[in-house]
Amino acid sequence: MGVESLADVLFSGFDVRLTRVTEAAEGPVVDAVACGPPPHCPGCNSLASRVHSSYERGLAGLPVNGQSLTVRLRVRRFFCDRGRCPQRTFVEQVAKLSERYGRSSLRLKQWQHAVAVELGGRPGQRLCRRLRLKAGRTRLLGLLTEPAVPEQAPRVLGPGAHP
Repeated sequence: MGVESLADVLFSGFDVRLTRVTEAAEGPVVDAVACGPPPHCPGCNSLASRVHSSYERGLAGLPVNGQSLTVRLRVRRFFCDRGRCPQRTFVEQVAKLSERYGRSSLRLKQWQHAVAVELGGRPGQRLCRRLRLKAGRTRLLGLLTEPAVPEQAPRVLGPGAHP
């Protein structure tokens, strides 16, 4: 399978260019570069025009052929040129692939969330290990959100209770 066809499988619909694929002990390592249009500043929503720098971030991806996938994604850091914006610099995010401070691809995070909802912490961790999904029990439990609380809680609970 060529690099171009692998890019179609892994990054179809993303603003990402695949540069290299290597093999590591844990599984394949994919080097990619974010190549989308300049993003909007998360602080003031103005369009970025100047690149500050770039760096490589690691993302765990969905397993490929039973092996863990690691994506080394090169992203750009931009200046926000608006004087009153509290955000001096910010990093571009690849829509549907990465999120701020995330170490997992958004697809992997969705899978981890589904496991956490069904199994919880330790059992979910064991299943993730078997499926080659990178997730510990605290990661799985951290993905769960608390249910919405009604504005007014019931005053009396139990069968035949009358308000």
